[in-house]
Amino acid sequence: MTSMWSGITIPGTGVAVDQTWLNTIGGNLANMNDAATPGKPVYRPEYVVAGEQTGAQGIGNGVQVDAVALGPANGQLEYQPGNPLANGAGEVAYPAVDMGSELTNLVQAQISYEANAQAMNTAKMSYTSILNIKA
Repeated sequence: MTSMWSGITIPGTGVAVDQTWLNTIGGNLANMNDAATPGKPVYRPEYVVAGEQTGAQGIGNGVQVDAVALGPANGQLEYQPGNPLANGAGEVAYPAVDMGSELTNLVQAQISYEANAQAMNTAKMSYTSILNIKA
């Protein structure tokens, strides 16, 4: 049996996952141009791994962040011999962040966030209407 408040709590779990997703996208975009000398640590992009929350008898209770996976540690090399961070071969390491993919993910996360927030608002309005019914 699900809770009477599941119309708010289930989309609330979606909002929490979406907020984590938006935060990781923002971090990836903010750090995508952080150069490093090859062989030194480079920013590793983050990716949200979401999964289902299950309750009693396997009934779904929403979603959750299962993990935040990290992208490649070595990044991508670019030939920039004039860069002060370049190694002897003139290469500089940059994080392996693809702006197109990140912006696509940003739009998807925003749409999901808005849909979950609207579902919560609709449930709230329904509960308020129920409480205002006069017998």
